[in-house]
Order: sequence, then structure tokens, then C-alpha cells
Amino acid sequence: QLTARQSVPIQSLGLPSYYWGTNAIHGMQNVECLANGQCPTSFPAPCSLSASFNMSLVYDMGNVIGKEMRAYYNAKVHNSLDTWSPTININRDPRWGRNVESPGEDPFVCGAYGTAYTQGLQQYNGTQDIVQAVVTLKHFFAYSIENYDHVTRHSVDVKVSAYDLANTYLPAWETLVKKGKALGIMCSYNAVNGLPTCGNPAMNKTLREDWGFEGYMTSDSDSCANIEQGHPDGNGGPPRPMNATQATKECLMGGTDIDSGHTYLGNIFDAVTDGEVDESYARTALRNTYKMRMLMGLFDPTKDNAYKHISTDVVGCDAHQQMSLNAARKGMVLLKQGPLPLKKGQQIAVIGRSVNNMKSMTGNYDGPLCPTGDSCFPSLAQAINSTNTGGTVQALEWISDTSKAAALARASDAVVLVLDNAADGGSEGSDRYTIGPSADQAALADAVLAANPNTVLVLVNGGLISIDKLKDTAPGIIEAFMPGVHGGRAIAETVFGDNNPGGKLPVTMYQSDYVNVTDFLSMDMSNRSYRYYTGTPLYEFGYGLSYTTFNLSWSQQPPRTVVSGLDTPTTTYQVNVSNTGAVLGDEVVLAFVVPHAASLRASLGTDTPIEKKRLFGFQRVTLSPGESTSLSFDLDPTALSMTDSGGVTALHSGRFDIVFSRGHGDTLTAGVSVNTASPMPVKALRKWW
Repeated sequence: QLTARQSVPIQSLGLPSYYWGTNAIHGMQNVECLANGQCPTSFPAPCSLSASFNMSLVYDMGNVIGKEMRAYYNAKVHNSLDTWSPTININRDPRWGRNVESPGEDPFVCGAYGTAYTQGLQQYNGTQDIVQAVVTLKHFFAYSIENYDHVTRHSVDVKVSAYDLANTYLPAWETLVKKGKALGIMCSYNAVNGLPTCGNPAMNKTLREDWGFEGYMTSDSDSCANIEQGHPDGNGGPPRPMNATQATKECLMGGTDIDSGHTYLGNIFDAVTDGEVDESYARTALRNTYKMRMLMGLFDPTKDNAYKHISTDVVGCDAHQQMSLNAARKGMVLLKQGPLPLKKGQQIAVIGRSVNNMKSMTGNYDGPLCPTGDSCFPSLAQAINSTNTGGTVQALEWISDTSKAAALARASDAVVLVLDNAADGGSEGSDRYTIGPSADQAALADAVLAANPNTVLVLVNGGLISIDKLKDTAPGIIEAFMPGVHGGRAIAETVFGDNNPGGKLPVTMYQSDYVNVTDFLSMDMSNRSYRYYTGTPLYEFGYGLSYTTFNLSWSQQPPRTVVSGLDTPTTTYQVNVSNTGAVLGDEVVLAFVVPHAASLRASLGTDTPIEKKRLFGFQRVTLSPGESTSLSFDLDPTALSMTDSGGVTALHSGRFDIVFSRGHGDTLTAGVSVNTASPMPVKALRKWW
């Protein structure tokens, strides 16, 4: 009962067997298409969804996944109602192999993304007797190393400062537990500051006592076996192997209820019987896991609930596919307009190694996409062809012959040039060492751009591709991330202007030599992300253009606000957004707290890092030409709190700017002063080292 993936049935209790952990990063995995050919809905990868800065799309995805899981369960073709999703680890470094799964580099965005997914899937606010399904947030915590320079996720003991834990690596988790009411968490492979994450009693107390977590925790696959093989013991010495019952004890005492592996299965009975593991820990684990299955309604087979009536008609239905397509459209990021949008009816060349491969746009953790093969959704070349009404399209994917590509480019009215990293952008278990385009793709880009100045560069990637000089030499640039099964259509519509791009970068696009600036194996946030990076990026976090133009203005210029304590009333800012261009478009307004570092040093001391700025809100709006709207942003005093070097977050005296931005162009700025006699604590970090 405490082993994943499969828990056996208990016939005497009428308890059916149960499969723990359906992967569902952007659609159901671990299943087959239904016998009638219906397949689960597949959405854009998280890096693309997050670029929309529209969390209602993420909520919709979570709800669709939850409904389709229920449909499979009700039809008795898959006995699982919990997902091993979403991934909410930050995109700490562009070399991490799993950045395709991450919502981005900002803890606030990761928290908002995870909350939307969780609320959509679970349909739970803490009061319901039955949930639609259960999330399992991963990977808890400070996890973003796969396999780099012979250091693997299975053995690494990352050293993280109290400041970085409190200010970067834990906030999204706290948000998901408190606000999202997440009912499941997966501990990660790595150790943090001497203790494996699956065997850390202090963090279990943080989850359950400090944040009010009421769900279950599972190990990642064989994480408890890692401990048995000698994961760090936290005593400052080298890793030491332990026997299987000791590993079982460490995981149970650390709050790991479900062991995805064989450590519990083969040892928990003997460990409890022999007295090596107190039975109370096993009972607590059973209580936590059975509670999840009770909330799913699995102990009440005869009791009716709304979720029992979800039929397989919803699986991959037209409404769900439309949601996926809409999400793909909303995730398009325009980096440079140039010749965009292209005129239809021209002779278009579509060039790139992935232009005929739909799966190059889906990311990882794909479920079954089509009943047979992968041809039920169009590739980019096919989508460009069907969208280019009255014109012709010629596709070229054999990119090693740059002279042939250049000849095709010269013979065409316009070129759509695709650079992707589906094959070499890292993966689970494998980080990357470079972040620019592969050598053959770089040579291809140079040849094509020299041959035809009417070229649009389309980037299809999980982890970002640093384009360096191509920023200047490519006339038009679209960042598509991994837009999913409908990505070809969404890109084609964007290229020809049927879709006006309104996404923003949820990550910083660094120069390719960034890999020489930072140590990938260091978890120190210095010089990472927009909050701490001191260099000049190719494109900043939040950047994204549109085929129309917008401006920001105050509804009424706010006076400087003075915050004297945590009980100071919330300040509301009214920001006007106007579409000053000629076409319908979307704009995202980003709200930042910008600390004046010098004003805070007297209170924080000289050894505490201070962010350049941090996000506290964002909203996306759709406006017709000439239309305006007013957006409200609430600033709670806790949004001004600062974390010190000891991991204590408090309200400190100092000055701040509140800045509203579109990611480029005009900004609005208001001032805030915090005046307190002494720091006012908001929360503290439990330390175990």
C-alpha cells in the first residue's frame, strides 16, 4: 500500500488496486489511446504555456487533464487519479536538461503556474469531500541538476544558502500548499545541505506544521534506494551506505509516505517487526495515502458524485483541442517584427531540421498523441502550406547542404527558418554544456539569412537557444518554445498575422557565453535570472512585442506610500492600458518591486544579497484598436519584505519603487517607503545544517 507505481487491492475492505503517478506535465501519459481511437488532449509544454502569462490557460489544462483522468478511471482502463505533475522547479540555469518542464526563472511565476494547474485539476479549496484528481508537485526541492560533468542527480548534495532557500527555492512550494491546496508532493533525488530531500524531517515539518500541508508525499523513482546506496548523512562526513531497513527508516521519518521503488516493499515489514522503525511512522504514511484515496471517492464505490459521470466522450474532444490550440497561440513571443506578418499567396520556403516533424514541438512526457503514428496533427511545413492561401510552399529539412538551402531561399519570396533543440537541448537525466544553436544549424542560419533578407527566424525549444548575432542579422524573430501538437498551426497563424503574438519571455535569454560566467553545479543565485544578473542579456525576462502598439498610463498618479507595519492597508494601483495601434492584440502588464539597495543596508547588513527587482503581479488583456482598460494591482506589505542572510523574511526599513512594465518601452513608477523601528518578521526558515 505504500509502494508506487502499483498498490495492490485489499479485497476484504473492497479497496481496488491503485496506480500512483500518472505523468501529466501537459497531458496524460502512462496510458494508451482508447479503443475507439480517442487520445488524451496534449497541451503546449510548460515553458510555452508560461510564456502566455495567462494562468487561466493553465487552469483549463489542469481541469482538462483531471476530467480525462476521471474518464479513463470511470471506464476502467486506467486505475489512477493522481498526477506526478506539475514541475515547479525554477529555470535556474539554461543548461538544465528539464527546462522544458519549468514555468520559468521566477518563483512568483512558478507559484502562479502551479496554483492554476492544481486548482484546475483538483477542484479543491480545502472544504470539499471529493476531489476530481490529485496533483503531485515535483521535485521537492532545490532540484535542477541531471547529469553534468559526472555529477548526477542521484548522488549530488547541493549546497544552498539559507538566503537562496528562503528567497528562491521554497516560495513557490509554500504558495502551492497554502493557496493552491496541493495534495501531493514528490521529493527529489538530490540531497540539500547534507540530507536527502526524501529523508529530511525539518522540511517535513515545514510542509506540515508551517505551511499546513495535508496531503501525501512520494519519492521520485528509487530515491529511497539512493539513500540505501549511500546518499549524504548530513554529519559532515562522506556518504555512507546503509542497509535497506535504515534507508526505509530515514525515508519514513523524513515524511516520505509512498516509495516509488522497492525499498519499502522489501523491508518495511521487517523494519517495523524488528523494532528498527517505529510503527507510528508507517501508520502515518498509511493515513496520509489513504486520505488521498478517500478524497478521490475510492472508498465509496456506491456513493454518487459528479466526477463519476464523466464519460470518455470528453477525451481529446473538440473543446479540449480548441483549448490546446488557443494556449499555443497565446504562448507565441515576438522578439523582432521586421517583415512580419508575411503576406499570403507568396512562394515560401520552410527550412530547418524539424519542419516536417510535429513531435519536435511537443517537449517531453508526451502521452499517446495519435491512434497510430504521429501524423494526426500538422507539422510546421504542412501548417504553413495550408495557411498560405494562394501561395506555394517548399520545405527543406536536410540542413547539412547549406548551398541547397541558400539556393531555395534565394528562389523564394520569403523564408521561414526554424532552429530547434528537440534533439540536443538536454533531457531528463542529461544537462547540456552549450546553449547556442548546434553548429550545423548556425551554419544553415548564416547561409539562409545571407541569401534572403525576407526571412523569419522561428525558435522551437525547451531550454532557450542563445541566438547571439542572429538577434541582429535575422529580420524577424518568433520564440515559440515548445507549442505542442497544435504548434505548427499556431506558428503559421502567427507568421501570416492570423494570430497576433502577445506572449512574454518567462526567462532571460543570455548570450551563449553565459556558460562561462556561472558554475552550473552551484545553486547560488548570484548572477542568475533577471533578479540578480548583472550583464546585458540578449532579451530580458518579460520581453515580447506585438503587431500592434500599446501604452501605459496612470488612472490617477499615486502618492508615495508609507508602510509602517504588516497591518498597513493594502495599496491598490490603477494602471491604464491602451491599444494605440491598428489591430486587435494582447498585452501583458508586469508589476515589480524594485528595492533601493543602499536604503536597506543598515537593516539587512552588508552580507545579504538584494534583488535588482522582483515580480509581484501580472495581468494579460485583449484590446481592440483604440480600446483602453484599467487594471488593478494590489500591493500587500508582505510583498515588500526582504530575506536576510539567515533566511529570515521580514519587513525592513527602506525605499522601494513599484514599477509597471510591458517588458519593454514605457514604464510607470510609484514610490514606497517602509518605516519600522526594527525588522518585522514574516517567516523564518527551519535549518537542519
